[in-house]
Amino acid sequence: MVAIEGQEDTALKVRRKLTRLGAGDRIELVEGWSTDIDLRDRVDVCVAEVIGCIGGSEGAAAVISDARHRHLKDSGMIIPARCVTLAGAICMRDLMPAPALDPIALHYVERTLDVIGRPCDIRMALRGVRPEDLLTESAPVETLDFGTELDASAEETAEVLVERQGRIDGLLLWIRLWGHADDEPIDALAQDLGWNPVYLPIFAQPIPVERGDRLNVRFTRTLSDDGIHPDYFATVRLTTRNGTHEAEAESRHQPRQFRAHPFYATLFSASGR
Repeated sequence: MVAIEGQEDTALKVRRKLTRLGAGDRIELVEGWSTDIDLRDRVDVCVAEVIGCIGGSEGAAAVISDARHRHLKDSGMIIPARCVTLAGAICMRDLMPAPALDPIALHYVERTLDVIGRPCDIRMALRGVRPEDLLTESAPVETLDFGTELDASAEETAEVLVERQGRIDGLLLWIRLWGHADDEPIDALAQDLGWNPVYLPIFAQPIPVERGDRLNVRFTRTLSDDGIHPDYFATVRLTTRNGTHEAEAESRHQPRQFRAHPFYATLFSASGR
């Protein structure tokens, strides 16, 4: 059995734990990124822990495709088998009229911005959001079937209907994950998992909606400059009884915008940024 770990500090912790458990002779730890190393032998099963809060955001398409071609036997299996990112519409201003970061979240945001090297609108995951907070149906906007060939770049479209009266200002994105193709999936919105749903701000001001209004989404994934992680772009058209509203949003691996949406302007002002 082979374990691959690219983070030096994490690899050190894993090596110590393997020694403590007496498993060092059964599990070989290889330090490095799976896309950069060559294994002596191909493997029967690849267990990949590269699923993000947006399914492919940690580079699953590129990393698992590379593993399939270079590390896995022809008859081999990849776990997880499938990951779908779903989208539905919410109104953040109604759920959180005065968005702010708690001290723990602020600590991690500060560390992330220090790594990036500049202030920017990083992805924000929400803890505690519920299925009943959605104003629309949900639909897939990113589908990753790891048993097939995957393109690092892809585009999907979806149309969802508004299910109840309210206001819409953005999209909620979350994953549904299958360990095995025949398994029942786990759902990051319906269950308390490690993958919190992501809020993607869309409209500068909330748009009133009624039951039966339509929301069309075009969701595009392209490779970022590092050749592994994707950048995401959303084009949204909301058709209501009072007119049509269109907007675009982006969520890049290395964000370029800062305070580009009122949500981020309010959030960072409240946090002293």
